[in-house]
Amino acid sequence: MTSTVFHELRKLFFSRFFHNESSAGGDGLETSLYQLLGLLATPGILAAMALLPTFFAISAHARAGYEWELRADRLFFAAWSFSATGFATFFEWDMLFPDRRDFLILTPFPVRPAEIFGAKLAALGMLLAGIVAATNLPSALLLPVISMGLPDARQAGLARVLAAQAASTGAAALFAFLAVAGLQGLMVNVLNPRLFRKVSPAVQMAGMSLMILSLLLFPLYSMMMRSLAAQHPDWMALFPCYWFTGLYEIFVPGPGLRFRELGWLGIRATAVAALVFCACWAAGFRRHYRRTLEAEDTAPRRRSLFPGMFDWMPDEPGERGIFRFAVRTLAGSLKHRLFLASYVSVGFSFGILSVVSLRKGQPGISAFGARAWPMLVLFFVVSGFRTAFQFPAEPACNWLFRICDTGWERAAARATRKAVLAMGILPAVTAFLPFEVWYWGIGTGLGHALFEVCAGVLLTEVLFWNFPHVPFTCAYSPGRVHLVFLAGAYLYGFTNYAFRMAELGVWLDAKGFRMIGFVLGSAVVTAAWQRLRRAGEPVRFESARPELEALDLS
Repeated sequence: MTSTVFHELRKLFFSRFFHNESSAGGDGLETSLYQLLGLLATPGILAAMALLPTFFAISAHARAGYEWELRADRLFFAAWSFSATGFATFFEWDMLFPDRRDFLILTPFPVRPAEIFGAKLAALGMLLAGIVAATNLPSALLLPVISMGLPDARQAGLARVLAAQAASTGAAALFAFLAVAGLQGLMVNVLNPRLFRKVSPAVQMAGMSLMILSLLLFPLYSMMMRSLAAQHPDWMALFPCYWFTGLYEIFVPGPGLRFRELGWLGIRATAVAALVFCACWAAGFRRHYRRTLEAEDTAPRRRSLFPGMFDWMPDEPGERGIFRFAVRTLAGSLKHRLFLASYVSVGFSFGILSVVSLRKGQPGISAFGARAWPMLVLFFVVSGFRTAFQFPAEPACNWLFRICDTGWERAAARATRKAVLAMGILPAVTAFLPFEVWYWGIGTGLGHALFEVCAGVLLTEVLFWNFPHVPFTCAYSPGRVHLVFLAGAYLYGFTNYAFRMAELGVWLDAKGFRMIGFVLGSAVVTAAWQRLRRAGEPVRFESARPELEALDLS
């Protein structure tokens, strides 16, 4: 392999990890790379600085049981490293293995498959090194320094504490990367290219959601750590973040041997993941290379599983067309599905934190939290669609709606809301229905489901009050959004909406006629709201940002 060919291929594969199709013309690879690295580094720095008062208090008073408090702190860094690296690897899922486009473009050139394979591995190594360094380096340098006042750290010495922190967080990131890449390599060997393309999006969405859950549920499993170690130590072997927290104690021993055993389990698991990765990629690369080139580029068009799914729509061409466009665009756009899956996973995590109560380390179910959980998820579902609809699937296609726009603003609004109902609210309520029936009983559970549908419809009317767009067609400009204000508004909105609606649901449960009145009232309010909705404002296909900006060239 010549060094020039290897260098160019490695540069090509590495640049594709950070390719952003929605970025403006002036945003290059360096901008995207620096933004990603800064985003990964920030939580570790903030968490390390936030622990300063805690470490000073422990050093001054050496209160009993502080070892478990320190383990919970170290667990966060292992969980952040594991989740962030796993999420980033799942996010780059399509770029890990060379795809059909890579093979078709590179095959006519005098480039051997071994050269492609070596350059791809080198690009993956650079990606892993960048993610691991950004995620762990700030905390690996700061945390040992600020922890030197602790008795165990002083006894071990700075060098050993540095090695312990770097090993525990670095091994968590390495395991996450190798596990995800090894899973893809295993799928490449087992599945044919067409089936691999069908299964990959589901695996990618599920993996990203699991990584979000593993990070946001940290308060829950950190508070359960001590009771699990005492009563169910074998259960801790099922969760990787516990392994790498124990890896720290191989370097700096703490009380008890259980965590050191978990640390050795983490080392063995990382070694197994590395072996699977190497074996699957070495065995599957040439086979995947050959089968991908021989496979058909497009799969035969399948008939819809639900040919009458649009028949319930009113017989209005504009409304029916927008509804079809929204549903089919979401079904065919992987990036929008990944965004929604990640968005809803955040709400699902907050819901679990509200529904699970801990009493003396023992988990239980909070009745009020069980009422609020579906409402939390519904808020993230509706607000997620509100955000996803603003990101264009293909801005060039909106010309069709422009030339057909004959004043169907109300049709666009009605179709958008029905798309949210069909693709978001009803699936979410249906998914929660088994839990509602199991926990509350069939009659009360069905009543809760009806209440949640009505509440979701009212929330849709509120959040989509000022949405003069056709979904997925507006050339949205994210720079116009004040992210701090938006985050504050969402935090205030989902907490108040979910828990106030849960309180309303408890009040409605007291007497049956109240639920009937709420359903009828919701229908009346929705109908009145639609009549009051602003009419005459044209549908916008561009953001408020002007297409051309003046340049000061003098």
